[in-house]
Amino acid sequence: MTVRHQNTIAKPVELHGRGLFHGIEAAVTILPAEDHTGIVFRRTDRPDTPDIPAHVHNVTKVPRRTVLEVVPGVQVETVEHIMAALAGLHIDNVVVEINAPEFPASDGSCIEFCERLMEAGVQPLTAPVNCLQIAGCTQIDAPDGGQSLTVRPYIQNIAAYTYHLNYGVRSVIAPQAMSIEVTPESFLREIAAARTFVLESEIKALQSMGFGKHLTAKDLVVVGPSGVIDNELRWQNEGVRHKILDCIGDLALSGLSLCGHITAVRSGHHLNHVLAQRLHNMASAVFTRQKAA
Repeated sequence: MTVRHQNTIAKPVELHGRGLFHGIEAAVTILPAEDHTGIVFRRTDRPDTPDIPAHVHNVTKVPRRTVLEVVPGVQVETVEHIMAALAGLHIDNVVVEINAPEFPASDGSCIEFCERLMEAGVQPLTAPVNCLQIAGCTQIDAPDGGQSLTVRPYIQNIAAYTYHLNYGVRSVIAPQAMSIEVTPESFLREIAAARTFVLESEIKALQSMGFGKHLTAKDLVVVGPSGVIDNELRWQNEGVRHKILDCIGDLALSGLSLCGHITAVRSGHHLNHVLAQRLHNMASAVFTRQKAA
């Protein structure tokens, strides 16, 4: 393990908007917190305002997004974007109050979360943060062999990501790849504004499930046979950038700062969660060895 000091924010910040999947209006208040608090979500609209710690132990499996649950039936949905913003900016301790089940979608990226957090200011704390220094190579493969995640040592004491997006020769989305060393500066510049995307061919099926009925093609990146519909890309490879954003947010549920190189091949939320749990287990084993020494 290597260390850096933990951070919080200097003052509370607020934002609001409709969720990506359910379209429910939500108000969010992000509050400063003390050392070792971690990221805690608080449902202020529910009796007893239950807290839901942002940890992989609390992930409940649903398609296409990351959902956390501690009390049965009380969830926070689509947390990957705010988690990516906090992890990308090295903010370790906040309490996030929300009065709805799902976080505001904004423009489908996490740039609004970042802007609000930067307005509040990053406040250093005194305690060290655990940074898991990857010592060996770990690979996780999906059962069908089409997806994988690999984590290995890296030459710098930071996290680096390489993502290979490839949906096959018949896909309307061209193969894309990107590598980046993640610092607060590079995250803001290269990743935070990358928006979620969906295939035009998927929309009817999603809406038949009750998802995204309030959205139009101007609200996120919709890709059809002839390209992006009623919108413009911010980067030609915006899709792979958003996949890195999701991966950063999901792996932050390990509760760790990571020093290593993550290579993803077509990975989605489920495989990200599997690796987050594996990283948490690795850190627990390191801590146990150090305590016994």
